[in-house]
Amino acid sequence: MEFVAPDWETLHRLRNHFLNASGSAGLYWESSNDLVQYHQYFASRIGWKWDAAISQAKQVDWQLKSTQILDWGCGTGIATLRILDAFGVDKVKEIVLWDHSAAATSFAQKTLQEKYPNLKVTIANNLSNIDLSDTLCLASHVLNELSLIDRESLNRLFSQSQQVFWVEPGSYDSSRLLLEQREALLQYFNPIAPCICAFPCPMKADANAIHWCHFFAKPPVVAFTEGHWAQFSKVMEIDLRSLPYSFMVMDSLKLASSHLVAGKSRLLGRPRQYKGYTRVYSCDENGHNDYELWKREDKTLWKTIKKNKSGTLFEWTQIESGKILAGNVATEGPDSE
Repeated sequence: MEFVAPDWETLHRLRNHFLNASGSAGLYWESSNDLVQYHQYFASRIGWKWDAAISQAKQVDWQLKSTQILDWGCGTGIATLRILDAFGVDKVKEIVLWDHSAAATSFAQKTLQEKYPNLKVTIANNLSNIDLSDTLCLASHVLNELSLIDRESLNRLFSQSQQVFWVEPGSYDSSRLLLEQREALLQYFNPIAPCICAFPCPMKADANAIHWCHFFAKPPVVAFTEGHWAQFSKVMEIDLRSLPYSFMVMDSLKLASSHLVAGKSRLLGRPRQYKGYTRVYSCDENGHNDYELWKREDKTLWKTIKKNKSGTLFEWTQIESGKILAGNVATEGPDSE
């Protein structure tokens, strides 16, 4: 897609609509220009979050095993684009797009077919007629626009599928809504990432009420080297360095796969840096724990977490009295084929 100069009035209007969305948001695309502007800027930032979430899924060796992809609430198709870029199209026979905006699905279909001309991309009007038994369902940045009834309906739809990959903003409210979706889907799926167990999430405990499951994506170099991104950041007052997101990857119980990260721990949020030590909020098999990691105890691990270059999955090999004394970056899980 060729570069298009930013239309600030359109970008501000779209952003205000997204920020104020609550429950059923209705149609917000007013023209083809809206979709072009959204895809070039807001969808690109969402794509960076998808890249980070996919990287975390790959760290535990999650694979695309479905031959069909349903992109629910597809917008301009950024979620499907990122999945195909990461896993290729060899296994994929068809992409199915659904959105409450016909203009959006048409835009997404055209965008996908331009990049993957041999791929079958269809627009669904009635999802009740679609067989989802061999389908990866995608959802992206939708929960704050759905009512409780809509969220329950979406879970019933996704429960028929083989795999689910879901990315939401990393806000407290969005993360908590995604947690509710996870709990409702547990009877049908094995959670793969970011979860480290297949049990009800300990985040629901009253003691963890101030916390939420979220992560931070790293924007690509172009966000800081291309002039239009610098201008976008300044005019829209958006810090491109901060890309909080929440996500969920699940495989159907019928797939011959075990939970890939048993015995490991997941860092949530940002590590908090202090003089000589770091505090980390860790999702462990025994629940959630707030640990201290002193530089003098494990300098290599301390540097790894501080630089944040190795993902969020770790193995704590020695813990005493709330302090991590030793640990390492978790290696990839076994191939579950």
